[in-house]
Amino acid sequence: MRSPKYIGKTLFGRTLLFVALVVISGALMLALIARYYAAAAAQEAYDRLLSGAVIQVAENLYVQGGVLALNPPLDAFATMSDYDPVYYKVVDPRGMVIAGYADLRSRATLAAARHGPIFENGFYHGRRVRVATIARYMPDAAVPGWSLVTVAQTVHARQQLTNAMTLKVCLLIAAMSVLAISASGVAIKRGLQPLAQIEQLIMRRDPGDLKPLVVNTPAEMGAIIGAINLLMQRLARRMTMMQRFIADAAHQIRTPLASLDAQIELLTSEPDAAARDRRIAALQASCADAGRLAGQLLNHAMVIHRSEAMQLQPVELNALVRDALGRAVPLAGERDVSVTFRCDQDPTYIFGDGVSLQEAISNVLHNALCHGQADAIDVSVATARQSVTLCVTDNGCGIDPADWDAALQPFVKLREQQRGSGLGLAIVDEVMRAHGGQIRFAQPQGGGFSVLLTFRRAPGPSPSGPADRLPKPH
Repeated sequence: MRSPKYIGKTLFGRTLLFVALVVISGALMLALIARYYAAAAAQEAYDRLLSGAVIQVAENLYVQGGVLALNPPLDAFATMSDYDPVYYKVVDPRGMVIAGYADLRSRATLAAARHGPIFENGFYHGRRVRVATIARYMPDAAVPGWSLVTVAQTVHARQQLTNAMTLKVCLLIAAMSVLAISASGVAIKRGLQPLAQIEQLIMRRDPGDLKPLVVNTPAEMGAIIGAINLLMQRLARRMTMMQRFIADAAHQIRTPLASLDAQIELLTSEPDAAARDRRIAALQASCADAGRLAGQLLNHAMVIHRSEAMQLQPVELNALVRDALGRAVPLAGERDVSVTFRCDQDPTYIFGDGVSLQEAISNVLHNALCHGQADAIDVSVATARQSVTLCVTDNGCGIDPADWDAALQPFVKLREQQRGSGLGLAIVDEVMRAHGGQIRFAQPQGGGFSVLLTFRRAPGPSPSGPADRLPKPH
């Protein structure tokens, strides 16, 4: 048997508990209302009997020899006595008690009692009673005037009738409440069956099967099915990307490792010192290429991961460019390189991820210095109303327009003699797509080659605290 604590943690248990609380609260309110109306109905029924009795007593008053007398209505008293004890009192116009219980009290006034029976609650000999008082004008009395008649009855029978009616109604309410909670439990269980169906479909699936779920469910489940299918699409895209990356990486790493192995073997059997020096230099270059390839493979994997997980926030672009220039210029080696940097606004903020942007800018600069063999680089940052464009222009050999699309594909080398992995611009393209930006190539009229990166412009951070994070663009 499942414990109440376990049931409270399930969707079925929480929903049923909420329904039960609502039904029970409603039942309690209905019981209180039923009690109120049962008391009112019992009060009205017995007040009619009491009203009839006090009127009969008043009608049975007569005057004999100028003295007021009473012929008690025994039938009326007998009928009322079947339910509760009855007490009465008759006061003549002089204020003298001529019949009944002299200590029976009534707060009714003569002026009010002239118009009909006046009812009130009271106590008589320590017992709760319901009192009715009426006045009758006696013109034949020795002293003509109004006579007051008071009749009282204990309330035990009224309470019994109230309790009996309340009990019957409460039993009916309880039965309906149990029926409502039971029916709600069955309805909730049936309503949750599509979730169990979805669970079974997912459990029976092969881990590699990421096709969209196709299941006949109510319209309310459409959002859940859509969210699951969207997640599967993203997982399928991520798995395809990672599988392609792993396959390409394995292929790319195999070649330099084989080359290193062959060069080491030739080096060990080379007797000539000059040839050995040449082979050592070639081995060092191959090691540098292998290290660069491994670094770019790791950077590519990092960019792929951060494109899904990162949160874009305002980043100062000019500082990133200055830092990347400081790191990239030494790559030129012994060549003299002229570097200029211009910006029309400082600071300049864009929405981005600083780590990924640093990698993208460094790859653009590395491509110009190492593959374009440039010795003059001009970097500029131009701001527009909604965007910021980073332009890197060099005087190197550039890329032929026919190869611009291919240059953005991973592991593509545009020239056979080109060293490196062919990942640099592919990483830049990956970063720009993750930022909702764009990479473009251009050939300026003055010559050279330009790479343009366009970003979304961002407001500067709030002086009171860090800028709010924004969702990753689709």
